[in-house]
Amino acid sequence: MFRKYILPIIIAILAAIMLLSIDYWKLPLTDILTSTPYIVVLCILAVLFAIIAFIYSKLAYKVDNDPSLEHYEQDRASFKKFSEMNIAIIISFYFALGSILLISINDAPLYLGIISIIVLIIAILMRYYGYSMINKLYPERDLPDNFEADFDDKLIDSLSKEEMYTIFTGLYNAFKITNILLPAAMMLITIYGYATGVPQHFALSVIAAVAIIINIVYQITVRKMI
Repeated sequence: MFRKYILPIIIAILAAIMLLSIDYWKLPLTDILTSTPYIVVLCILAVLFAIIAFIYSKLAYKVDNDPSLEHYEQDRASFKKFSEMNIAIIISFYFALGSILLISINDAPLYLGIISIIVLIIAILMRYYGYSMINKLYPERDLPDNFEADFDDKLIDSLSKEEMYTIFTGLYNAFKITNILLPAAMMLITIYGYATGVPQHFALSVIAAVAIIINIVYQITVRKMI
């Protein structure tokens, strides 16, 4: 029971530490976030994680066709690699998106903007490539194509009860941690705004709106299904 309070306690401690040490980190952090090298690092990390995702996709396909494993072992091992591939794809996409957004508000060179656009395109292509992997790993199943308009609905319809339980457990855990991290993000943005003297009203309003919409959608969806 105590475990669910660990993350909020850690966040509260970190917030207190940030407030007490605000004079030591506010200027260096601002310099880093507005620097060109920071954007370059984000681009490099985005490409690196895209490569890692591609490697994991090949590993997933390899273990899925490993004759030394039983069928259920192949499925289990390939899905783990598929999941790790998706993690790398998500990280790559948000690093790439972050780099191009920072370029739009920072005084960055033109060549870096072009590089960021290329990196973002690579990350987007990797996302579609990752979606297509599910059909390669499970060719015997009637799974939808990733370009179909109702891909999500068809994918859910094709799942077994055990698979649906596993996926929905992961989604619910993500939902719970979202309700912790979004208020924490608001607190962090408020501290940063206080430290730099730059008002963060818009950012706080957007995050609050996102949190409200997520929870409303969740409650409405659950109400319809009961």
